[in-house]
Amino acid sequence: MKNYQSSQYQLLTVEDVQKDESEIINVLSAIMADELSNDLVLLNYYKEMPISFGATIERIERGVVDMMVHQLQAVAMLMEIATFIKSNHLPHCVVAKVLKVKKREGLAFLNQFAYVHIPSEERMYVRVKVMGKVQTVFCIDNQEVNGTVGDISCGGVAILASQANDIKENAKGTVTLSLPTAKLNIPGTFLRADEQQDLKKYVIKLDTDAKSEQILSQFVFQEQSGILKEMKKMCI
Repeated sequence: MKNYQSSQYQLLTVEDVQKDESEIINVLSAIMADELSNDLVLLNYYKEMPISFGATIERIERGVVDMMVHQLQAVAMLMEIATFIKSNHLPHCVVAKVLKVKKREGLAFLNQFAYVHIPSEERMYVRVKVMGKVQTVFCIDNQEVNGTVGDISCGGVAILASQANDIKENAKGTVTLSLPTAKLNIPGTFLRADEQQDLKKYVIKLDTDAKSEQILSQFVFQEQSGILKEMKKMCI
């Protein structure tokens, strides 16, 4: 139903699928009627960056909810064909299918509501996909994983590499990052390797110090700014 990867959320069932959806729509109807305060917040991830703004409900008819949303949210919703909904009036976060979005009007049409758990909400650091090519090497014992950064945060990095390396889980090594402003050598712990098209994705936890964390924070902020500029162009 949703274009989100299964790793981005876990479906939750309180009673059953139909009853849960009916209860979600009842809560949204109460918010629209001002019987409950409007604390709705939508959440999407665009290039791993969270996009989150408030929303107002315009109409609910036959299981379809029309919402006024921020233009940046509309862009992110179009990319995923889904969105997450958060409210203190709901027992859990909700995922909804995006039927249609009118970017200029900031109007989105949603249906197929279900309760979910979102693991990325528990992240300590903001993660972003890197827009350019940043070379990196993970050195461990007599092995090297050479590749480029797929995504990064102050707490971890995903290295995309063409070669396959057999590395034991929790093995420790050093990550060398060739950032535009600095070259960093940071201790890292290998977590896992995932298949990504014709590449291997090596996920490594970083053990940063104050200096390397500051440099990484600046880099992540610059990448976020670039992503936002890209999204703003899509709003036009």
